[in-house]
Amino acid sequence: MTASVRNRVPWRVVLPVLVGGLVAITSIAWATLNPSDAAADILGGNARVKATNNGQPARIDIKDLQEFSELPAGRRKLVETAIAVSNNSPWLPYLYGGADPTSGGFDCSGAMYYVMTSVGLTPPRTAMGQYVWLRDHQHLRIVPDNATNDHSSLAWLRPGDLLFWATDPPADHADITTITHVAMYLGREKKDGLQIMANATDGRSYRGTKANGYGVYDFRLSPEASQSTFVGYGPPPGMTEIGQPSAPAPDDAFAKPTQAR
Repeated sequence: MTASVRNRVPWRVVLPVLVGGLVAITSIAWATLNPSDAAADILGGNARVKATNNGQPARIDIKDLQEFSELPAGRRKLVETAIAVSNNSPWLPYLYGGADPTSGGFDCSGAMYYVMTSVGLTPPRTAMGQYVWLRDHQHLRIVPDNATNDHSSLAWLRPGDLLFWATDPPADHADITTITHVAMYLGREKKDGLQIMANATDGRSYRGTKANGYGVYDFRLSPEASQSTFVGYGPPPGMTEIGQPSAPAPDDAFAKPTQAR
């Protein structure tokens, strides 16, 4: 009897184990029954990848684009690279801080940074930095708040241009201090003539299907259920052999350079 008592495990040791196990089981059950509430940020190195129910983004080939062969060499190379980065990787999910496929994914500005540096350009790393980069080189074309995809301010949009969105931007988009999203315009698809872009995102869609990661998405100025506003676009500084627009640019088409904030 004495030996049996001596070998008995104290409750102060058993109780925490039982409680911890119960909590774990309850959490797993809740996640199973409520998958939308179970979405979480998962650590990945020094970056963060968001686990959601959105699947992999769409992919296209160069041959699927209208008028690609007519683009200047610099733009062709940039668009080719943007598409190849997606097609040559199994899946690059949205990853906060990601700026290289070896990190496992991209955030929006990281994807644009990687594509542009791959063709020899020297862009800033952040979306705001890339916006200021275009603005200060007078490559940025501002777009009014009420614009639609057929607005006259988009008459000079060409494949290879960077696209910018902001939340609650000031009336003068040239004075924006926070950019919330950046992408690259790819042009129109041959199959339906709709406009598309390359970017890293979680929740934007292609032909009505939401996706997560770097790939091809519909180009929409105001995505559904989004509070962001499309504010401007333009070619990355340093891209060679950029063709001239067919229509003359109005005097105020370009945002005037101001001091970077």
